Formats: sequence, C-alpha cells, structure tokens
Amino acid sequence: MVPPRFPSRWLPVRRRGGRGGWRALPVALARCAARFRSDARGLAALEFAMVLPILVTIYFGLTELVRAVDTSRKVTLYARAIADLSGRATNGSPTADDMTAIVNASSAIMRPYSTASLQVYIHAMGVETIFGSLYGGVCSSYPQNARPALTINGTNGLPTTPATYSYDGARYILAEVSLPYSPIIGSTLYRWIFGARGLVFNRQISWAQRLDKGEVVMPGGAKCPTY
Repeated sequence: MVPPRFPSRWLPVRRRGGRGGWRALPVALARCAARFRSDARGLAALEFAMVLPILVTIYFGLTELVRAVDTSRKVTLYARAIADLSGRATNGSPTADDMTAIVNASSAIMRPYSTASLQVYIHAMGVETIFGSLYGGVCSSYPQNARPALTINGTNGLPTTPATYSYDGARYILAEVSLPYSPIIGSTLYRWIFGARGLVFNRQISWAQRLDKGEVVMPGGAKCPTY
C-alpha cells in the first residue's frame, strides 16, 4: 500500500536558522487523521442511527392514521345501527330499557375501541307543512330532552331536512354520535393540531321509521304535532 501523500505544511520541519520547534502536526497524527477519513467501518450503523428517528415517526404516524380512519368508519356504522334499530322499535313506543338495550347492543360495533367517551342522542323527527312551507324538527329524544322538542332543522346544530323526507307528514330517526379520538401516542400533538378537545368524530345519521302504522315516540316524549 502506497502511503498517502501530505502537503508539505503538515510535515515536521525545523525553523530557519536551525533553531528547534515544530510548526505543524506530527506525521503520525496526520497519518492517523487520513486513516480516519478513509475508514468506512461503522458507517452503516451511523447512517441507520440518523435514519431511525424518521422511520419510527413514519411507522407510528401511519399506525395512528390507520387507527383513526378505522375509528371514524366504526362511528359511522355505529350511528347507522342505532338509527336503524330505533326506527324499528317495538310498537313505536320504546321504553328507556329498550333504548338502553339498543345502544348497548350496537356498542359491539365499536370494538376494540373504548366507548367510555361516546355520546349518543337519538331523535324522532317529523316534517309538517305550516302555512305552505315545510318545517322539520325534533318531536322526542333519547335521552329525554337531549334536544328540546320542536327544535327546527337547520338550527342549533341540527342538519337540514334530508331531501328523502321533505314531504308533509314524513317521520324519520336522527342519530347523533360523538366520540373523541384517543391516540396511542402524541396526544399533545393532536390537541395542538385539532384544539383543546383533540380530534372528535361526529356523525348525524338520518334513517327511516319502519313501522306498520303510527310513529316512533322516544321514552317520555310525545307524538309529532300535526297542522
């Protein structure tokens, strides 16, 4: 192996006049530095150490993304299930125990995610023509008075009347479901991005009442008024 060549200023030389003293690095130290620059041992480990934090961030980021998307999908399925079952309630006059059973049975859809923070409101809705105009709103709710009776659609956070039910005498169910998302990691980051409450999934699902006759009346409520 041909030894590396160094600039002359790196070599030990005597000062002019023969006096002692060194004005540059010793040759041995210069050669050691050259070997260090050309030594590739451990380079892969160094590169891996630099890339590892990025890989870990991407991994957990994708894991949280998939988990959040799946939670959102399950909230939608849950809201549809309770709206569907409520629209077929026994005799159209379910008791509080009947509604509790519907909510609890549907909670199996949310597994393996926790439902401890899940908020559920189910409304029996009606549409009537008043002075030539269609108005839709709440007739009764579970839990009782979750929304005041006769709250008009399009106000106080209620969605507008769906086109499917925009006719005089229409009756349908509206299920409102809210679930704050609980991330595995990065809860502080989620609150920074989405606000103090973090990421919250909200669903409002309208569903037809499917009774042979009559209409669904939530526990403690009354039928929709007619005009």
